[in-house]
Amino acid sequence: MVKIANQEESLNFHEQPNGLKYFRQDYFQAEPGFVDSPQSYLIKQLPNITNPTHFHVQNQFQVFIEGVGTFGPHVINPYIVHYAGAYTGYGPILAGPSGLSYLTLRAQHDPGAKFLPEKIDLLKRGPKHHYTSKQFLPSSPESMNNLGAAELNWDAQELDTGLSIGLLRMPVQASYQYILGEHSDGVFFVVINGAIDADGQTLGVHKNVYVPAKDESFEITTINSYAEILVLQMPQKNASY
Repeated sequence: MVKIANQEESLNFHEQPNGLKYFRQDYFQAEPGFVDSPQSYLIKQLPNITNPTHFHVQNQFQVFIEGVGTFGPHVINPYIVHYAGAYTGYGPILAGPSGLSYLTLRAQHDPGAKFLPEKIDLLKRGPKHHYTSKQFLPSSPESMNNLGAAELNWDAQELDTGLSIGLLRMPVQASYQYILGEHSDGVFFVVINGAIDADGQTLGVHKNVYVPAKDESFEITTINSYAEILVLQMPQKNASY
């Protein structure tokens, strides 16, 4: 079932014993215990706070949308995408003086972060997979108004794993039929400029749509605005896990 992240719940404050402090806002609720139960939520990490190295039991994307910080050895700004496979440690994430906000996107429900080294006994052996994208910068209105047709440009496209990260640019009153690739566990579309139209709704910046692999394809449309959309195709969870 396609999930559209347009209606949000309120921000909720969280504080971990390890000093991590953040606000979380869910875009749609996952259904624990059910297959194809995606998650989409916003994290607002407080200024100068560290999210320690950890892992999750599901594959995930993180899209950095506001603020500046560091992610392991990388300096991060909007819009940089990080992918981490299941049981792949990553971090730490250090928020800068203005804080750091990022979307977390998963095709399957995850019970929560496993911080290292405390939870090292839960870290299963198997292939580790992560990827940090280039910075995607939204185009100027002039550039978008001069765009003649929809175009999709890839930053990463791993045919063997199913991981793909790209930017779809669309003029006003356009459509694009996205075909999900082999080994995919669904795809997220995240608007970073303009707006798209889906299921009778207009979705602006930072809104997102999840399409499960069983749908095979999805048509994206624009009506009254141009749009730039991150295309984040989720790999299937490695069979080792």
